[in-house]
Amino acid sequence: MADYKAMYYHLAGRTATAVDVLEATTSIMEANAKSMEANIKSLEANANSMMATAEALVALKEKLKLAQQITEEMFIGVEDDDSDGE
Repeated sequence: MADYKAMYYHLAGRTATAVDVLEATTSIMEANAKSMEANIKSLEANANSMMATAEALVALKEKLKLAQQITEEMFIGVEDDDSDGE
């Protein structure tokens, strides 16, 4: 006659081991998911900061172009006053 009690304990032990492994794996996966979520938020913040910096640089570039244009117009519009009346 088969020893059903021994088989039951053997299978129960195997099942408990499988459950332990699944619990550990699940915990690791949850921790990794939370870490990835935090990384995504950090990357989003960095991307937003970079976009703001790029926009500020574009504004600065436009101001410098305008300043250069105004300066050129000032000097182009002025007659050459360095002549000694010759």
